[in-house]
Amino acid sequence: MRAKSNENAVSPVVGVMLMLVVTIIIAAVVSGFAGGLTGSQTTTPVVSLQAEYSIQDGMSIWHNGGDTLTIGEFRILLTPSANFDSIESDAYVSEISQLLIEDGSGTFWYDYKGGREVPRFAAGDVAYINTTNCYTEKLTPSLTYVSYGKTYNKGINQTEKVGATFYLDFVAKDGKRITRMEVPVKP
Repeated sequence: MRAKSNENAVSPVVGVMLMLVVTIIIAAVVSGFAGGLTGSQTTTPVVSLQAEYSIQDGMSIWHNGGDTLTIGEFRILLTPSANFDSIESDAYVSEISQLLIEDGSGTFWYDYKGGREVPRFAAGDVAYINTTNCYTEKLTPSLTYVSYGKTYNKGINQTEKVGATFYLDFVAKDGKRITRMEVPVKP
């Protein structure tokens, strides 16, 4: 006579179902990571820009290649370099108003009401700031200050600044630097 044994077994159908559920869960996790379910990170644009400043002609900025920049989605900062003056450069960072910038056809990036006229800054484009808009009060108001009743102008539009340099930084809205250019002041 045979003794009864207490053997527990999982039927093949239940085993297959468990394996299928585990496979689906693993696929969902992998898909979530690949599809950005865990959060998306914005990438900082990569561009090649070149700038030139002349007291007589104003400022030109060339987009030589790389990502297209959407107007209004970045800031342009001007910072005097160490050879600019006997000032601490980081204390005099000025944001250049994009209302002062025009494209190659003479259209300003923004109209006088603040509406965007030019949608993007792409490879092959040139941005200009004319000499009228390069005056210190407009372009770099942080470089003009009053001390003991006397006004001091440390702006870039002065003949004694010829040969000095300043930095132009293009910065994304999240604060990450897109690019930095050292620009000499020319006559």
